[in-house]
Amino acid sequence: MKRFAVAAAALVGLSGQALGAEVKIIDVKAYLFLEHAGKLSEDIVGAPPFENLPKGGGPNHETATGILVDLTFSGDKNSAPKYAAATVDIVQSGAAGRQVVTHKAFANFIFGADGIEHKAFFLEGATCMPLAIDVRAGKTEKSAKLDFHCKE
Repeated sequence: MKRFAVAAAALVGLSGQALGAEVKIIDVKAYLFLEHAGKLSEDIVGAPPFENLPKGGGPNHETATGILVDLTFSGDKNSAPKYAAATVDIVQSGAAGRQVVTHKAFANFIFGADGIEHKAFFLEGATCMPLAIDVRAGKTEKSAKLDFHCKE
């Protein structure tokens, strides 16, 4: 795991050098997976706190245990920068102060004519603890917080 983090950090460091184009994080969105409907909710970044999502606390009393996180990046139009990378830290905080930390790294960006690319990941079983998402790409950073709570 440490090797992976070091390699990702090295790639992020290289992304700002002449070897690769700069990648910028421009947006972070998150969507609940509504299990009975089999659909995604509207973007929940900035939404009021959610309570008991696994027990029907979602929109229209839906159950939701998973979250799809959509990251939007910008770069040079029609490019595939060789050394561009981005890293994501996801921190979930439990009631007893216990934290669950997940690290992700993204590379292999291929920007189209609009200079935009999306990267996404799914978090299963993540709707009972507050969640902080921190994204770094090149010299840019974005954060999002999701307020989840469950009662026994």
